[in-house]
Amino acid sequence: MSDKPAILVTRKLPDAVEARLSRDFDVRLNPDDLLFSTDELIERAKGVQGILPCHTEHFTADVIERLPQEVKIIANFSVGVDHVDLAAAKAKGIVVTNTPDVLSDATAEIAMLLMLGAARRAGEGEALVRTQTWKDWSPSFMVGVQVTGKRFGIVGMGRVGQVVADRARCFGMEIHYHNRSRLSPELEKGAIYHENL
Repeated sequence: MSDKPAILVTRKLPDAVEARLSRDFDVRLNPDDLLFSTDELIERAKGVQGILPCHTEHFTADVIERLPQEVKIIANFSVGVDHVDLAAAKAKGIVVTNTPDVLSDATAEIAMLLMLGAARRAGEGEALVRTQTWKDWSPSFMVGVQVTGKRFGIVGMGRVGQVVADRARCFGMEIHYHNRSRLSPELEKGAIYHENL
């Protein structure tokens, strides 16, 4: 029996992460990356002090009630905790953690990729190259739309929205946003607030 804390990892994580976890914990991995049923999750959680889930596992009040008493932490590999009944976890003495900001940059980069790809017709161009049907250049061929100087609208100016706004500013775009509440001028950084959509 190991003297290291036992944890259950519910999904397949990057190899380097799993190696580190295996070094520091008595870890139960999910090498096949299968989604556990509630009963499987409860069974696999026997004898562990911590569970490292993703947003794909739902810890309802019923699930939390059924977890073994040894479970003391649900350490989410996700930003949100809306898949965990926080009141039920607190009542059972289970700490719930998450990873805020861990995906803000990546999500903002993907948002910019999609916006630039659509504006500059990247998907169409890539398809022409892949199928070897790109004929020749002409002044109006695959021009797309310039984003510099355009308005960029963001619905929800939380962590990710603010990082997206920072990226869009680098392209000289005018930032407009809607949020449940207006940000402070320091966080707005010149963005234009719209109370209603």
